Amino acid sequence: DFDWWLRIFSNVHQFNVIHSSPYECEIFSDVSLTGWGASCGMQRTHGWWSIEDRALHINALELKAAFHALKCFALHLHDCRILLRIDNTTAISYINRFGSVQYPLLSDLARDMWKWCEKRHILLFASYIASIDNVIADAESRISDTNTEWSLSEQAFRAVEGVFGPFDIDLFASIINAKLDLYVSWFPDPGSWAIDAFTLSWQSLYFYAFPPFIIIPRILRKIIDDEATGVLIVPWWPSQSWFPMFTCLLQ
Repeated sequence: DFDWWLRIFSNVHQFNVIHSSPYECEIFSDVSLTGWGASCGMQRTHGWWSIEDRALHINALELKAAFHALKCFALHLHDCRILLRIDNTTAISYINRFGSVQYPLLSDLARDMWKWCEKRHILLFASYIASIDNVIADAESRISDTNTEWSLSEQAFRAVEGVFGPFDIDLFASIINAKLDLYVSWFPDPGSWAIDAFTLSWQSLYFYAFPPFIIIPRILRKIIDDEATGVLIVPWWPSQSWFPMFTCLLQ
């Protein structure tokens, strides 16, 4: 722990939070009891809390949301300064003070954020924004439509993987339901390899996919166009217009 603190305070990129240079970007984040939201410029994103996350104190969720937002919008940045806008003063304090001894969990979350920034030579500073002004991030955090969060149980997936795996990538997932380390999300996600699977070539990937049923026809066409190979989880619906195409691809 002492070595980490020493690195932080001796690193000219990290120590002094008062600079005249402009920030590379300004990132807003917010939370609700069901999820988190964030925005940066014209971009916005959101996600939902896992069952484990929902048991955490709101201060911990605010720190997790800020870190999620940072990884969504600053993944490819380095040697720069980033401003976080948060409506929770406790989270702001833990970020700007590099943690604290009072609440170990909050300190660990803040330190994880700074370690991530340290690797990229990013200076982080958090400032307060009133909840009433944090409009976009707040709205994103309250999105309750989880139609993109389709997922097999872990046991069911392992059974599928045992027969048909190993897979290269999970094409339709998020940080809370991804079955593989390498996955593609629908919108900016703190752990995804890429965004929007339809913008990628699937040809060289042995994929796993459990998508919303409404996009099954589009997926089947993508498989044909890319000459892709993988495992697609769909319901047994012989009456659907896409079903004949699906059965042909099984040949």
